[in-house]
Amino acid sequence: MKVNKIIYLFFLLPLMFMSCSDYLEVKDQSAINPGIWDNEESAKLYLNYIYSAYLTPFGGNQDIAASSLTGLSDDVANTPNNLLIGTLTAGSVSYYSGTTYQLIRYVNIGIDAAKKSNLDAAAKARTLGQLYFFRAWFHWRLVNLYGGVPYMRSYVTMESPDTVKNVPRATTSQCITYLKEDLDSAINMLPSAWVSTEYSRITRAAAAAFKGRILLFYASPQFNPDHNLTRWKDAYDANLFARDLCLQDGYSLMSIAGTNPQSPYSYDFNKIFMTKKSNGNPEVLLVTPYYTDIKMHGYENSVCPNEITTGTGGPSNCPSWDLVISFPMKDGSLAFKYNSANKNLRTFTGNGGDMTKYYLNRDPRFYSTVAFNGSNYQLEGNAARRQWTYSCPQKVNGTTSTYYAENTTQDKISSTGFYCRKMVDPNLVRANFGKSITDWIEMRYAEVLLNLAECAFETGDADKYSVGMDCVEQIRSRAGIDPGTDGTYGISGNLAAGFTPVEVVMNERRVEFAFEGKRFFDLRRRNMFTEDLGHNILKLNGWKISGSGFTFSLKNVADTAIFLHPERRDTIKFTNLYKYFTLNSKSTGPFVKALNYICVRDSVSLKATTSGNYNFFDIPTDIIARSPNVLQNYGWQNGAFNPFQ
Repeated sequence: MKVNKIIYLFFLLPLMFMSCSDYLEVKDQSAINPGIWDNEESAKLYLNYIYSAYLTPFGGNQDIAASSLTGLSDDVANTPNNLLIGTLTAGSVSYYSGTTYQLIRYVNIGIDAAKKSNLDAAAKARTLGQLYFFRAWFHWRLVNLYGGVPYMRSYVTMESPDTVKNVPRATTSQCITYLKEDLDSAINMLPSAWVSTEYSRITRAAAAAFKGRILLFYASPQFNPDHNLTRWKDAYDANLFARDLCLQDGYSLMSIAGTNPQSPYSYDFNKIFMTKKSNGNPEVLLVTPYYTDIKMHGYENSVCPNEITTGTGGPSNCPSWDLVISFPMKDGSLAFKYNSANKNLRTFTGNGGDMTKYYLNRDPRFYSTVAFNGSNYQLEGNAARRQWTYSCPQKVNGTTSTYYAENTTQDKISSTGFYCRKMVDPNLVRANFGKSITDWIEMRYAEVLLNLAECAFETGDADKYSVGMDCVEQIRSRAGIDPGTDGTYGISGNLAAGFTPVEVVMNERRVEFAFEGKRFFDLRRRNMFTEDLGHNILKLNGWKISGSGFTFSLKNVADTAIFLHPERRDTIKFTNLYKYFTLNSKSTGPFVKALNYICVRDSVSLKATTSGNYNFFDIPTDIIARSPNVLQNYGWQNGAFNPFQ
């Protein structure tokens, strides 16, 4: 099976390359047989090694080693790490490294060899298209973290001049130009599709979508504090092109309609993640494939309740209350309200403001993303399974103690009262919780639509505004939200309630992409840690993230007998759960620190400080020591490089 070459052979391919700890250190490349480039199948073996280095692992790339991407967001309520509380030390983000530039070197060696090869024109184009994409991929990951970097468009040889061996940082704007050039080359050279056995290879639509993502970031406040409209218009054009190319090549939103015993509505959002691209999923653009006995991961073992896993600690990805209430109601109306006087107070306003009814009449995506007390939560193929998280009193030998429904100790239950159910395989058996083969979708067509919508709203152009509205309406329609009498799926009501269009689309991104590794970078690029997004979505700094959750306990002690017996509690109707339980807010405690993400948003202020800036991290000192032309960023000790330029 051809698709498995990407998996099998990347373990062997590093032997084709000689080790290199410094990207400026020149090594003899004679170990690579140039004859491999005269045949497309053998050239793919070289490319497969590049794929193995690119393929985003399940959960997303951890280029910021402080935590998982989910742990860096407000979607969960873990104890905040150093980045979120403002104590991250210099040198903590080390993706700028010889290892990263060695990958870029491999790409450039491939580009040079493919150009000189005897491949026919079509095969040469397919090969070069993939390599140009990867050159942009690796460089963008650097630019996103640090601003402008040395953009290597040729590889260093023993005959290379010193100007190539000690190349300085390109400005951020120059890097964006090079990124666009590489991705335009990829778009022009790549095919619209590959055979199904090679479904994880890059297509021209994927390259176009990635270009749209980059230009969206470049137009965002992180890179664009002066709100330069030209950048937003360029980003709009790129994402419009990506959308049209996706449609031309057969990409679309995947239908999630159908029977779903886990939800009160007939929509199953997790069908998107349980259906591989090779099995007809039209939404997948960039994907990391997983295969039985070849390449697997342990996602279910990490996020599922401990009562059903082999885990020894508490589960990860426990949804915060903030994420729970960010999902709109089934009619598309807002489910929450922020309080400017109290940063820790996010109030549920749906269902008449009755918090015990927080789970009723919600966006169908909610039921596929969050498992809550009393919800249906299929695991190991048991469609009748209910998830309980409550505690209640019980008497043992005349002594009253606390009974936890999950049949485990308090330190091993959800830290918020909720569990993540998104991307969880409902049929995977417990013995295989560490052997999941659910693919990681790094980019899907839904992102193209929401990227386009955000750019459309930011341009201020009336015609583009209608395009943006259409994109969000498509997302909400697919989700199963009611269209309403005006056909806007609740968006017009959100706007009437005071939300700006940008607030609408950013909240939509939050619920659509929860646990898909996008929330932290959205918060960062929009400066949402340090600035209010509008009048309704307020900055996160000052919020005590670890208190964002609830415990569930019985309203009436008289009901204890029911809930001490699983066979009785499981007969309670879903719609009646609120009659039995109260929600008790978890205390943040006196020693829990509030968020204090450090962002200096303009070049003048950034140049005047050396205390750090997490929108553009510091270049590791070992890089600067061996590469004198590489300057440190403003905002850090000895900073002399302006990342805004």
